[in-house]
Amino acid sequence: MTELPPDLPPEEPLEASGPVVAIPPDQFQGRWANDVQLAVTTHEVTLDMVRIGPMGQYGEVVSRVSFSPLLFAKLVDILNEAWEDYVEASGVPR
Repeated sequence: MTELPPDLPPEEPLEASGPVVAIPPDQFQGRWANDVQLAVTTHEVTLDMVRIGPMGQYGEVVSRVSFSPLLFAKLVDILNEAWEDYVEASGVPR
């Protein structure tokens, strides 16, 4: 049996909620985006979150994530479910 390096804790079974995910302190505050751009190919999806300035003349990608089409389908399902829950709770018209 291979032993883990001393700085790594032994792996414990995952709870139903999934793995513990750490956010580096310098990213904890998040980034503000007010636009989104999506690029889709056969093997990859790239999602750019964009911040457009108040006069609309300048934009900056504040976050870029690339992932598989399978994860994209999962993301679409999660977003649709979250949106339906939000609409139902807030009364926002569809």
